[in-house]
Amino acid sequence: MRLLSFFIILFVSVSASAFAADSSPKAYILKESDKVIIAKIENYLSGVNTISSEFIQAAPSGDISTGKFYLKRPGKLRMEYAPPVPVLMITSGSNIVYYDKELDQVSRISLEDTLVGFLARSQVKFDDGVIITGLENQNNIIRVTLIQSKTPKDGSLTLEFADNPMILHNMIVSDKSGQITTVSLNNARFNGEINEELFVFKDPHLGAKRSIKN
Repeated sequence: MRLLSFFIILFVSVSASAFAADSSPKAYILKESDKVIIAKIENYLSGVNTISSEFIQAAPSGDISTGKFYLKRPGKLRMEYAPPVPVLMITSGSNIVYYDKELDQVSRISLEDTLVGFLARSQVKFDDGVIITGLENQNNIIRVTLIQSKTPKDGSLTLEFADNPMILHNMIVSDKSGQITTVSLNNARFNGEINEELFVFKDPHLGAKRSIKN
């Protein structure tokens, strides 16, 4: 299991050349009441400086994975899967490292080319970099669905929040074939201290610590 569907959509911009031009997702037209909700989400996310959480990931195949999720804004993120999944994703700046421990393979991509990149900004805004394609607000649950402006056919990310008080609970990824992967945050701690060492990648090929920040 390599978790590539989740990694590609949430963390990587991939080619969409196989899709017809008219298959692009449509932007959601925001009503005035929707704009209030979006502003509330932006203010909430911009006020969350750190997240430290356990997570449960449900893949389209039905496989369940667990691990630890850390976010420290701006620009720092770590997602480490518990055994037997041999995957670590980590960033401390402009690049994201994807490390497959079992294959001993390291891949790097630009944080700016990812859907999750906007969450790590110093201020979270639903600006020109992303397009809102859906918004739901019912039963004290808010869901906002996003695609990347530059690569709109690559898949979408839905952020799910509990309301009153607002808390981020789930990240739902849909790939370009419609396969759904859900990551649920459990026992999350917001705005607590996080050790900076968690965002330093220890490159096994160099035999020493190496920060991926450029």
